[in-house]
Amino acid sequence: MIIARFIKPESHLYKTLANQSKKMDVLMSLKPFTWFAIWIMMTSGTSAQQQIVDRFSYWDMSLAWNGTITMIVVAGIMTWVIGQEKIFFTKLNLNISTLLNHCIMILMLFFTGWGWLNVFQGELMIALKSFIPYLCSYFAVLLGFQISIDSIPENGYKPGKSFIFISFILSLLGVALGILFEDPVISTASAVVAPFYLIAIIFPEHKRHIERCRTYPLFICLMFVSVRLPWVLIPSSILFFVLRTYHYFRYQIVYPTFAVDHD
Repeated sequence: MIIARFIKPESHLYKTLANQSKKMDVLMSLKPFTWFAIWIMMTSGTSAQQQIVDRFSYWDMSLAWNGTITMIVVAGIMTWVIGQEKIFFTKLNLNISTLLNHCIMILMLFFTGWGWLNVFQGELMIALKSFIPYLCSYFAVLLGFQISIDSIPENGYKPGKSFIFISFILSLLGVALGILFEDPVISTASAVVAPFYLIAIIFPEHKRHIERCRTYPLFICLMFVSVRLPWVLIPSSILFFVLRTYHYFRYQIVYPTFAVDHD
């Protein structure tokens, strides 16, 4: 983190900014890290719908203004839903009701990105079909977040007792269905993500592989969606650096991060 090189924890400026960062505690209590997953699922719907119009579209800024505003509004609505304890992303009780709630939530996000007007004007079945591989990838990532890094013993974990194997299978399904439905975004993203789960299965003695299975898939999916919709990177980058700056001055840690500390 660049700012950490210039503003050291022992400096007077750091202490001043650390006190100022406490004012953001209320914002951070809203769990803004979840906005990444929310935005990815919403803009995945936009990307998939654009493919119906022009399969070879990429780097399209035509929807930047409306898309960015929609991302902010959707983040606000989902923050309220999460605040009402209607939806959780970690420590889930994986029963039918929980899985159904998540299915409905991400379907609504996907349809929002697709465009409700388009959905009701004859594209419902196409949108539902396009949604299936994204559903597989979503649950692959979600299951990875059910594994508590701190609860893994130092000598590793057993893949059969984790969700990693299921995540790997779901990623492969995302690849196969993406190819079948001719969606290069989800098929390629899932193909890039799947090896992270495979490595975690083959080398269960290292915690760092589990940590990569939690953070890297989010980043990879975001990058592939942004190939079509580059404006997605604007609010995502702002959120990323705000979170990193806050955690550095508030807790002297760099988070979120792609660095892996576990051996």
